[in-house]
Amino acid sequence: MRRTTVALFGTMLGTSLMIAAKMGTAKPGGEDIFAAADAGVGTESSAEPLPTPQDGATSAPAPTSAPGQPQPTAATTTAAARPTTPPTTRPPATGYKDGTFAGPGVTQKYGTIKVTIVVSGGRITSVTATYPTGGETGSINANAIPKLRQSTLNAQSASISTVSGATYTSNAFKSSLQGALTAAKA
Repeated sequence: MRRTTVALFGTMLGTSLMIAAKMGTAKPGGEDIFAAADAGVGTESSAEPLPTPQDGATSAPAPTSAPGQPQPTAATTTAAARPTTPPTTRPPATGYKDGTFAGPGVTQKYGTIKVTIVVSGGRITSVTATYPTGGETGSINANAIPKLRQSTLNAQSASISTVSGATYTSNAFKSSLQGALTAAKA
């Protein structure tokens, strides 16, 4: 019983400390959430010194604030001093030649699917498909094809996941897509 109580207390204490640490840290590009409340207390504190650069890069001087304003924290000044590169949303070029390429029509149990891709700058920029649109097959295809198209644009290849509940459609789409990609190889 004693071990259980100690373990429970330790878990609760650790969780509380983690939450407090998370809430007390400055948000990148923003203020500490407690800075506004602490500003009216009237106590002055000095900013913590910035860590020295490890990679030989120089850091910008720490910004100073007016008296009575919250002092910048090391986390906010360090983040502001580091150069950042914008994240890339496009994967690198895949080696495909530019143009429009159609894959073969692949017939499966519920109809024929034919995929056409447009390549620009060595990247797949558009994916279209013709497929059966009637009945239950049409509703399955209407749900699966947009997911398969988006997966193709993200993966820039035919290595995409099968859509749950649309195995025949997915396999036919991937086969036709692979034919289009083979035609597009530079």
